[in-house]
Amino acid sequence: MGRILAVDHGTSRTGLAVSDPLGIICRPVEILRERDPERLVEAVIEVAEREGAEAIVVGLPHPLSGGTNDQLAQAEAFAAALANASPIRVHTWDERFTTKLARRDRGSRGEVDSVAACHLLQNYLDSVSARVSRDSLGREGRP
Repeated sequence: MGRILAVDHGTSRTGLAVSDPLGIICRPVEILRERDPERLVEAVIEVAEREGAEAIVVGLPHPLSGGTNDQLAQAEAFAAALANASPIRVHTWDERFTTKLARRDRGSRGEVDSVAACHLLQNYLDSVSARVSRDSLGREGRP
C-alpha cells in the first residue's frame, strides 16, 4: 500500500498524520498553523514528500444532516487545490466524528488536530484493508 499522509484541514490549524509503510497503523505528525491556502498546499506537499507518502487523504467534514456547509466547501476547495499542485495522488474521505474522538483521546487543543488526522487515516486504512480482503476472497471463490 505504501505510506499515506492524512490531512485534517482547518482554517487556522491543519493536523497531519502518516501511516506506516504497510498501511496498517498511523501516527500524528504535526500541526500546520498556516492560514494562506497556497502556502498551506505547499507545506502539506513538503511534509508528504519528507515522510515518503505515496498518497494523501484529505478529510471532508460532511454534515450529519447531509448537504453542505462552509467548512465542507473549504475542505473540498483545499483538496482540489492540493490535487492540482501535488505530484502525489490525493483522495478525500469522510471525517465525521474524528475531532470528537481526538478530544476524547487527548483533550488538549494543541494536539487534537493531528490526532484527528490520525483517526481519519486509521478509518481510511481500515476501509481499504477490508475492501482488499473482500476482493481477494471473491477471487478465490470463497463466500
